[in-house]
Amino acid sequence: MKAIFHLMIKALVMPFYKNHAGLLVFVFFIMFGVVESTQIIFYHQSLILGMLTSGIFLLIVLVLWLLYQLKSLHFLLKTCSEDSYLFLHHLAELPSIRSFFCFFTVSFLTFLPVFFYTIAIYVVGIQNEFFESMAIVFVFQFALWLMSAWVLNHLLRNQHIKARINLPSLTLPYQRTQLGIYAGYLFKEEKSAIILSKLFSLTLIYIIKETLESGDDFRIIGITWLFALLSHTFLINKLKSFEDQTLSWTRSLPISNIKTFTTYFFLYAMLMIPELVLLTGSVGQGLSFLQLLLLPVFSSAFLITIHSYLFKPNRDPDKFVTYLFWLFMICFMLVLSKMIWLVAASLLVISFLLIRKRFYVYEPTDD
Repeated sequence: MKAIFHLMIKALVMPFYKNHAGLLVFVFFIMFGVVESTQIIFYHQSLILGMLTSGIFLLIVLVLWLLYQLKSLHFLLKTCSEDSYLFLHHLAELPSIRSFFCFFTVSFLTFLPVFFYTIAIYVVGIQNEFFESMAIVFVFQFALWLMSAWVLNHLLRNQHIKARINLPSLTLPYQRTQLGIYAGYLFKEEKSAIILSKLFSLTLIYIIKETLESGDDFRIIGITWLFALLSHTFLINKLKSFEDQTLSWTRSLPISNIKTFTTYFFLYAMLMIPELVLLTGSVGQGLSFLQLLLLPVFSSAFLITIHSYLFKPNRDPDKFVTYLFWLFMICFMLVLSKMIWLVAASLLVISFLLIRKRFYVYEPTDD
């Protein structure tokens, strides 16, 4: 069993952390890097006490943990289905309880960053005798690991049986334009990734929407929308990979920079339609009609700016997280300063200039 655990760690756990290193470093920096060192203990104590005493806050944290575990499960399922990892299917020869325990261990190891922080939650909870909230945390996390292990083990042992439930096809009926090709790829080939990102963003926006009252500041929605956009940034990398592998020949066509930029603009605006529809009921409660129309413009500006960065010649992939962090922080501060119009317009101009400069000289490379 020791050799099997070692194999699964090298085949599944290590690739998971390598693939998600940027996201984990970004979250770590947000949690610890933006707080002064003298205040960091008090800050996290207050954060944990708020979670243990507020039912809504605890629910938000549980949803975030669920989405993280679903993201981990999605990665493990996709990795196990790749041709180069078919050797993992031999685990089906083990007794069911052993293969289940192997996958349970893998699920726990991919959850380690959250679990380390959970230890601090247990310490604060024991000191303040919040045993009920601690029990909820323990049971919920244990259930997440059981769920992932059961799904992985079940699919491993029933891979020869046709699935009873499949994700519905999201194939678009009209894909003759640039916009249709890009949207068709996302909604057909990356539908599971889109569903995960939508689960996070729609849940976050719904929770904030239900707390809004007439006269509330638009900045609350603006910052929430920015975090919702952040959950979609990994889709840009997927779209760029598809573009490099399949559509690089389109740069030889007589397509203007303006048309290409417009395609990206409407694609990323369309991506946020579900969130926009959800917020329509908040018009008049911290959100005006003009501000509602501004949100898809801001969405396109933020996401196109990230896409335009990926056209940078000879770029260092390790610096992408740094770029994303500073872009997020600049947008966060400007939205907080009531300058969302300015940041949206500025990002659109900057991204258009970058695309015009880099689009036709860009050469795909293996990141």
